[in-house]
Amino acid sequence: MEVSVTKIGIVGLGLIGGSIAKALKRSGRGFITKAWDRDRVTLEKALSEKAIDEHSLSLKDGFQDCDVIFLCVPVYAMKDILHELSGNIRPDCILTDAGSTKMDVLDIVNGTGITNPFVGGHPLAGSEKSGFEASRANLFENAYYCLTPNEKTDKRSLDIIKELVRAMGAIPIEITSYEHDRAAAVISHVPHVIASLLVNLVGRLDGPDNIMKTIAAGGFRDITRIASSSPELWSGICLSNRDIILDTLKSLCEGLKDFENDLQAGDREKVKSFFASARDLRSTFAEGKNLYHKTFDIVVDVEDKPGIIAVIATALAEKNINIKNIGILNNRESDEGALEIQFEDEKSRGLGLETLKSLGYHATPK
Repeated sequence: MEVSVTKIGIVGLGLIGGSIAKALKRSGRGFITKAWDRDRVTLEKALSEKAIDEHSLSLKDGFQDCDVIFLCVPVYAMKDILHELSGNIRPDCILTDAGSTKMDVLDIVNGTGITNPFVGGHPLAGSEKSGFEASRANLFENAYYCLTPNEKTDKRSLDIIKELVRAMGAIPIEITSYEHDRAAAVISHVPHVIASLLVNLVGRLDGPDNIMKTIAAGGFRDITRIASSSPELWSGICLSNRDIILDTLKSLCEGLKDFENDLQAGDREKVKSFFASARDLRSTFAEGKNLYHKTFDIVVDVEDKPGIIAVIATALAEKNINIKNIGILNNRESDEGALEIQFEDEKSRGLGLETLKSLGYHATPK
């Protein structure tokens, strides 16, 4: 569809808000973007980089003519932001957020009494880094972008947000707020809790010689990498999705207790079955990779354009570097690039990193 949108507001110029601004600018659709942020320096930096066209330190000034406003602030800050916007934007201005939980945001929107069209949103792309400095125009390329319309959402508003998501290079997925929060609790929120729990376990059980920290590598580093994320961000997310996370933790504890009982009983078959069922299920996931199996991967920050995979593959082949797989990352909330490459061994990965960096690509081990 042809997007009948001229001016877009962006509230919050952190990693996500900044990347939305840059992605919309890069789309070449001629959108005029106006941003708000509490930090004047950030606003001025975005303006000087031409990531935005206008900025304001007040939500009551200059957003009256916006067709769409992206709310890119933490969920706990959403209520105050909406109260400030209320009465200072057009009645038909479409509001959409980028929060990590959706039921809580919807309750906040309904609780404010604001009557503007609203479409919940959550881009499944991000980084362990934060702030406008970490934002980039290609953050959302081929990444899934969840949209959670509610019973009040009209088709036109939903279609407009979908098209803006596509303009940013992302893939819109339409689900309910409950489906989103339940899935997020299982595949994102509780794994963050577990990763932090495992790291804290090392802190509690390691000796004065720090042998655990010294030899921690491979699988342990892979499954605890997300523990490096922002404590402020993740405490807010967990409190926002508290009830569903608690239900998920209950199921986790039940499974852990079952395993503990089987291990205590020395039941080899049940213990084996525990690992076998996880392995078989994991192999059906989209990327088909076992989290506990040692892998040799890198992610590359590249623009999604025709032939880019062939260019990268050719560059590696010319150095006689064998690769197992190469493809676009669709869900990359913590990864630093859009392209994932899997190698046969550590030596090949090291050579791949060296080759791609020498060609000017931003490549990092995964």
